[in-house]
This record gives sequence, structure tokens and C-alpha cells, in this order.
Amino acid sequence: MSYLEGKLRSHVPAESEGEHTGYVLEIEVDMSAVGDAEGLVDEGVAITGHVEIVDYPERGKVLLFRATSAAGMDEAPE
Repeated sequence: MSYLEGKLRSHVPAESEGEHTGYVLEIEVDMSAVGDAEGLVDEGVAITGHVEIVDYPERGKVLLFRATSAAGMDEAPE
């Protein structure tokens, strides 16, 4: 069983109505191991890595996905 923590948003993309659960979970991602992370911002992305809990001095324990690789996802042709 997996445990994830993050901000749950209600979200139903218009183009996938009926094919989406209606919810998206946002979690913090460490992209420091990914070369061109900035080029992937606001894009569909597929990432691999692992989940860990990081204990920050000010923020306390935070669930973090530490990415080891990332790639942009091609959009389906219309």
C-alpha cells in the first residue's frame, strides 16, 4: 500500500470529461537531479523517482517525491 500526502484539488479537464476522477493530488517534487526541469514547468510530465519524508527545520516533516528522471509527455494529436 502507498501513502501520499499533498493538496487535493477538484479538477475535471474539459477534454477528458468522463475519463477523469475529478481530483488531482499535488505534492512537492525535488527536481534537482533533472537537467532541464525549468523547461518542463506547466507541461505534462512523466517522472520517476521515490517518495520520502524530509524533516525541514522550519516546515517540519514534508512528503517529497525525489525525481531521478523526467520527460515531457507528447500530447495526443487532435
